[in-house]
Amino acid sequence: MRTTAIKLTLAAVCFLPFVGCTDEEVVDDDGEEAYTEEVDLVEEDVPVVDDAEPFAAGTVNNSPDFLVVYNNNIENLVTCTGNHWDKLFAYVKAQSKTPDIFIVQQISNAAQLKALYTRMTNELAGSYTGVIAIANPGSMGYPEGTCAANKNQQTNAVIYRTDRFTYEATTRWRSDAPKNKTGACQNLVPTSSSQDRVENVAIRLYDKVAKQRVTAAAIHWPTGTWAGPDCADENMREANAAVDSLGGTLKIVAGDANTSKGSQGWWNDAIADGFRDPIAETCPSSGCPDSTSTLGSRRIDYMLVKGGHGFSGAKTISESSTGGKYSDHRALRANVKY
Repeated sequence: MRTTAIKLTLAAVCFLPFVGCTDEEVVDDDGEEAYTEEVDLVEEDVPVVDDAEPFAAGTVNNSPDFLVVYNNNIENLVTCTGNHWDKLFAYVKAQSKTPDIFIVQQISNAAQLKALYTRMTNELAGSYTGVIAIANPGSMGYPEGTCAANKNQQTNAVIYRTDRFTYEATTRWRSDAPKNKTGACQNLVPTSSSQDRVENVAIRLYDKVAKQRVTAAAIHWPTGTWAGPDCADENMREANAAVDSLGGTLKIVAGDANTSKGSQGWWNDAIADGFRDPIAETCPSSGCPDSTSTLGSRRIDYMLVKGGHGFSGAKTISESSTGGKYSDHRALRANVKY
């Protein structure tokens, strides 16, 4: 594990359609052809309200018993790929309780993070801020003028309610991949395509309502291009060590693992280390249905929790719930109980 000092540098950010974005073939974040899947979308853009608890609409969660937690790879909020993250935002606004913690991957930089948590403060009940892994990530190297160039900067962040939490501490560490793709696991160092997106961040917060401490981590592990899944178990060990170092009654690790739960036994080892998977706990013994998949037909995005007393309202947020596609990755939400 290594820590990284951060200098705050603001860069350009866009929420609206980008000039020069076309319907050209889109590649994924490592230059591979993107996975695509046909999905049936509802005709009317009306988000589904599906909270487990019958709360009054549009209010903050003031219960000392649980936290409302979301996770999503937001794909830099670009729209030229056909995604419209506003659909997920409208879904969140329609729910009875606003997020206490929102963990994100593939946010561009500190400027985009600020724009996002400012929008959340302006349009949701509650006040928000966030902590980013790298304020000004290196470029992924996509050609300027292309749709993909809008995803040249990628990193991760944890957004939280300032009216509920007091910030206490941060730790950062870089995900591993095999040396030269076949050797021992080591930090995936910056390359010509940056890979600053694999810098993870965890923060410890004091919950003024519950009078408890919670640590939340945003993770993004390397893809198969770097043989990243071969180091999934090591990456989980490092995430576990990071949240343990900060402590807290609840420890939440969420993000884009870029691998199934079977790779190198990482998920089983996480469960053995005391983590629980709120989405998996909704599944029958025969296995999780397609509705829990987060990228096409695969489940590669996770929310894992250590400590506490279970969950309610755990859900993978489908396109039919939001009225259309909002990201290549489906979001997760759960009420996490202390």
